[in-house]
Amino acid sequence: VACTGGMGCRFAAASTKQDADAIADHCDGRVVMDTPVNIHLTGCHNSCAQHYIGDIGLIGARVPLNDEGDSVDGYHLFAGGGYGVDAAIAREVMQNVKAEDVPVIVGRLLDAYLARRASAEETFVAFTRRHDAEALRRMAEGAPA
Repeated sequence: VACTGGMGCRFAAASTKQDADAIADHCDGRVVMDTPVNIHLTGCHNSCAQHYIGDIGLIGARVPLNDEGDSVDGYHLFAGGGYGVDAAIAREVMQNVKAEDVPVIVGRLLDAYLARRASAEETFVAFTRRHDAEALRRMAEGAPA
């Protein structure tokens, strides 16, 4: 799920539609999922794409590059949100991830889920709730188990 992002919203801090496509392109063929995982990209604080209820949620942010104030499109990454019987607000896992790095980060988190889940029946949301935010951050950064 992605809001209109920078193409259609003056509040957006990221190009959500293009970044969603980049995530899909990166993960396609690299990560073979056997269960659905919802990824929500929202460009700003209005959260039209409801990042806070996605298995993985990304909210647009200006990522600082230096002390002079230069910045690039990016995101804060959340995990473990849900709705219905799994209703919960996702926890923040990482801040200030450059948009260009998001596909690899999401791919690593999905790989970690597939490699470390308790069983083939464990959902992504159950997996994320079994780990604290720091452990999920390390997984997304590619740290060994």
